[in-house]
Amino acid sequence: MKDFVVWLDSKSAHVFAMKTSGIEKTIVNKDEKDHHRRHRNDMRSDSNSEHYYRDLTKALEGADHLLLMGPGFAKIHFKEHLATHAAHTLANKIIGIENLESFEHKTEKQMMAAAHKFFKTYDLFHQPI
Repeated sequence: MKDFVVWLDSKSAHVFAMKTSGIEKTIVNKDEKDHHRRHRNDMRSDSNSEHYYRDLTKALEGADHLLLMGPGFAKIHFKEHLATHAAHTLANKIIGIENLESFEHKTEKQMMAAAHKFFKTYDLFHQPI
C-alpha cells in the first residue's frame, strides 16, 4: 500500500510517499519563468500551473491514498485538475484535504505528525466491519 501526503502551494509541492521501507520525499517545483503571465485573480489561468500539476500528477503514480495539505487554494485547484485529467485514477485516491499553514512555519516532523493523525483517524473510520 502506498499512501502519499502532498503539501502544496502555488510554487512547489512536497510529496511524501509513505512506504513500509520508510518515507520518500520528492519536491516538484513550478517553473517560475512565466510567472508574470498569471492573471491577478485567477491562479488557474496560469499556463504554468498546468505543467506544474501535470508534473505533480506524474510524481503520484501508483498512489493508493492521497492526502492534500497546504495553506491556500493550490490544493483545491490540484484536486480540480485531477478531476478533469485523472478522474478514474488519482482523483479517486484523494481521501482528505487539510488546511495547513505555510511550509516555512512547519517542520517536516510537525507536518508528518499531522498526516499520521489524519491517517490514524481515517483508518479508524474506514476499516471493514
